[in-house]
Amino acid sequence: MIHKYAWKTSLGTIIVCALLIAFCPAVARADIDLSPTATVKKAYVDTQLGQIHYRYTTGPKNAPVLVLIHQSSSDSSMYEKVMARLGNHYSRIIAPDFPGYGDSFPINEQKDIAFYADVFMESLKNLEVKKFHVVGHHTGGFIALDMKVRFPKDIKTLNIIGVLYGTEEEKEPIRKICTEQNDQTIPVADGSHLLRGWNQVAQYGAANVSVEHHQREAMVHLKAWKGGAIAFSAALDYDFIGNFDKVEGPLMIMTSETDVLYPYFEPAKKARPDAETAIVEGWDYELDVDPDGCAKAIHGFIQKNK
Repeated sequence: MIHKYAWKTSLGTIIVCALLIAFCPAVARADIDLSPTATVKKAYVDTQLGQIHYRYTTGPKNAPVLVLIHQSSSDSSMYEKVMARLGNHYSRIIAPDFPGYGDSFPINEQKDIAFYADVFMESLKNLEVKKFHVVGHHTGGFIALDMKVRFPKDIKTLNIIGVLYGTEEEKEPIRKICTEQNDQTIPVADGSHLLRGWNQVAQYGAANVSVEHHQREAMVHLKAWKGGAIAFSAALDYDFIGNFDKVEGPLMIMTSETDVLYPYFEPAKKARPDAETAIVEGWDYELDVDPDGCAKAIHGFIQKNK
C-alpha cells in the first residue's frame, strides 16, 4: 500500500539530513578543496616608518582573514604554496615581509619583538583588517605570540610553527648558531660570504627541497644580512616561555621532526596541554616541503575555532 503522506516523510528526511550536515562541521570539512588554485599577488602598505611589502590572496567576502608571518631568514615567499591552497577559503590571506627582509623597509638598529608586532598591527589596520587568525613560523611565531598577548581581541586563533620553549641555558645552542650565521653573511669584497650563505641554509634543509628552493632561500638570507641579525636577537631576547604560558584563546603548535626547533616541541606541549598539535614534514621549510599537510592542519584548526 502506498502511504498517503509519503511526500511529507521524504521532505522530513531531507530536512533532517540538511540539519545534520549544517551541524557536523567535521563531515563538511572532509570535502573542502585545498587544491592550489588561488592566485597569490603582491602589494605594499604604508606605515609610519616605511612601506611593508606583502603577498596576498582574496576570496569570499564573508570568510575570515588569515595572516601568515614568516621565519628568519626567509620572507613571505615561503607561504606561497599554502596560500595557493587556502586562498579560496579566506576573504584575504596576508603574508607580510619583516622590516629588514624581502622588500619591506630596511632597519639598521636593534629592535625587539614588540617593534615587529606593532608594525604589522599598524599595517593590518591600514589594510582595514579588524579581526584575523594568525600563523607564525619560528621568529614569526614570536611575533604572532606577542600580537596575540598584547592585542587579544583582534586575533581569533594563534598557530606557531616551530616553538622555542626553553630557558636561557636551553636556548644557548640556538643563540650560538644564529650569532655565527649572522657574522658569516656580512658582505666582503671577495664575495666569499655568498657561498657561506648558500651553505648555511643548506644546513636547515633548503638543499633537500630543490635547487630552485635552495637558491631562493639563500638569496633571501643574504639580502637580509642586517635585518636577520636584528630579528634573531629580538627573538632570542624575548620572554617566549612567560608569554606562551599565559596566552589565551585557541592555540596550536606545529613542527617537523627535522626542524631545528623540534627539541623544544615536547616541553611546549607539556606546558600547554590545551594546545592542538600537528607534525608535518620538511626540516625548517615545512610550508614548502609539505604544503598539503600544512594547509590541512592550519585550515582544520581555524575551522574548529572560527
